[in-house]
Amino acid sequence: MSERVYRRKNGKWEARYIKGRTATGTIRYGAVFADTKEEAVFKRELLLGHDPNDPYSVAKLNILILGAGSYGREVKEELEKLHLFNEIAFLDDFSNGKDVLGKCTEADAFRFRFPCAFVAIGDNEIRKKYADMLINSGFFIPTIISPDAIVSAKAKIGVGTMIFAQANVGAAKIGNFCLVQANGLINSEASLGDFGRIDNGAIVLKYEKAPEGLWLKPGKIYGEV
Repeated sequence: MSERVYRRKNGKWEARYIKGRTATGTIRYGAVFADTKEEAVFKRELLLGHDPNDPYSVAKLNILILGAGSYGREVKEELEKLHLFNEIAFLDDFSNGKDVLGKCTEADAFRFRFPCAFVAIGDNEIRKKYADMLINSGFFIPTIISPDAIVSAKAKIGVGTMIFAQANVGAAKIGNFCLVQANGLINSEASLGDFGRIDNGAIVLKYEKAPEGLWLKPGKIYGEV
C-alpha cells in the first residue's frame, strides 16, 4: 500500500486508508485530517491500530508507561534490556518531553497503537487508581522482571508488578501492581499484598504476610520483633 497522504488545497493534510470494498470489489477509502503530515499519519495509526504501510506493524508490541519520573525511566531501561517492545512511550500528568505523549488520564486514546501499558508510579494509592483505569480500558498489563534480579522459579508474581535489578525474591507470593526495588528482599514462603512497595534494601522475612498497600521504606524489615 502506498502512503496515500496528501496536502489539500485548503492547506490541511489528508491520510487515507482502505475502509472496505463495494459489492463490485471497488475499494472504499476513509480519511483523517490534520494540520501537519505527521499528525495526519499519527491519527490514522491511532484509528487503525497499526501502520498500514508496515506489513509487520500488527505483529509488533508497543507499551505505554504511566509515569515519566525516576520509576518510569527505570522501567523503560529494564524493558529495553528485554527487547520485547517495538516502541516505548510515556504518559505523565506533570512532565513534558518528546517521549511523553500526554497525560495519564488520556491512556485510552492510545490503546490501539499501544496495546500494553504499565503503571510506574511510586505512590501506592495513585498506582491503584491508574491500574484500575488500565484494566477497565482493556490494556494488556505485563509483569516485568529485570534480567538482573534474582527470582525463584517457584515465586508467584502478580500482574503489573515490577521486580527491579538486584532485587531478590525467594519462593514467595507477590500480589498485583507491586514494586520491589534494587536490593529489596522477599524471603521464601513470605507474601506481599497487592499494590505493595518494597524500597531499596527493605526485607520481608520468611513466613511473613505483608498486607495490601504496604510501603516498606529503605532498610526496614517487615516481621522483625
